[in-house]
Amino acid sequence: MILFFVAKTILEYYNILWVNPLIDHKSIVEVAFRKNSIQVIVALIAILSGILLIKNLSKGWIMSIITWIMFTILLTISTYRIYQRNPAELDLVSRVFISFLVIVFITITGMLNSAELRQKYKPTRSSWITIAITITALTSAKFVYT
Repeated sequence: MILFFVAKTILEYYNILWVNPLIDHKSIVEVAFRKNSIQVIVALIAILSGILLIKNLSKGWIMSIITWIMFTILLTISTYRIYQRNPAELDLVSRVFISFLVIVFITITGMLNSAELRQKYKPTRSSWITIAITITALTSAKFVYT
């Protein structure tokens, strides 16, 4: 779904700016991809984590933790930026829906951290370090590139 919405956003952005003859068309595509690169990376991690979880690999569990935490972070950052630009864009229904999604994402992360799944995938200290470094790098990249 994320890849679909990113592609749709890029196409809309591209179509709006395409009619302006003063704008370089190559730079339109570069800006559109740069603004959405982290979402694409997280979506690809999500797809790969699902495949690896089906194969019962611990890398799938690690990537799933990263995915759901990043979904929460990206949604929070995007919501904050929208609110900073124009608070009126976030009506009560939007706030409730976003809050619901954040709670769902955190719940899924909590379920992935259940004793049963930790016992099954046996995360090590290096697993947690990998998770922390990846989340930090992706979050930092989100702030740098968008």
